[in-house]
Amino acid sequence: MSISKLTNDLKGYEKFPPVDQWNPSLCEGQEFFIDREGNWFYNKSPIKNQKLTNLFSTVLKKENNHYFLVTPVEKVPVKVELAPYMIIDFKMELNSIILSTNLNYEFILDKANSTKLIKYSGSYIPIATVRNNIEGFFNRNIYYKLIDFALDKNYINNNILYIPSNDMNHPIGQIA
Repeated sequence: MSISKLTNDLKGYEKFPPVDQWNPSLCEGQEFFIDREGNWFYNKSPIKNQKLTNLFSTVLKKENNHYFLVTPVEKVPVKVELAPYMIIDFKMELNSIILSTNLNYEFILDKANSTKLIKYSGSYIPIATVRNNIEGFFNRNIYYKLIDFALDKNYINNNILYIPSNDMNHPIGQIA
C-alpha cells in the first residue's frame, strides 16, 4: 500500500470515501495491526506518524467482523486487538454526548452510534459504534469519568450503568 498512491486515490472525497462501494481484490503479505492501546503497526513496526494513521482510519471497512484498509484498487487486512478507534474525550451538549477519538473524529451517541458491553479479559467493557459499523473503545481516563458521571446521576437500570444521549440509554458498565 503506497502512501502517495493512497493519498492520490483519495483526492476529491469528503472526510470518508465510499469504501463500502469498493470491492477490490484482497492484497495479502502486508500486516497491519492495532493494539489494545490504539497503537498502529505495519509489519510489526509502530506507525509513529499521526497524520498517516488518521489517513488510514478514513479507509477502514468492516466486513464479517474483520477490518480492512480499502482503496478502489486494493484491500489489505487489519488485525485489531479490541477496536480501531480509541475514545479519548467527551462533551455534553443539550441532551447529547459527543465523543472524540484518537483519530481526529467526533461523533454523537445516538441510535446509529451506540454502545454495547462485550466480554474482554474476563470483564465487561463498553464498545461504541463510531461510524459505519466500525467500533471504538474508551481509554481508561474517559471511561472512569463516564462511570463517575453515571454513578453521580444514578444512571442504573437492571444493574447496567448507562449514559443518556439523544433520548437513549447507552450501557457503559455492569454493577457488581
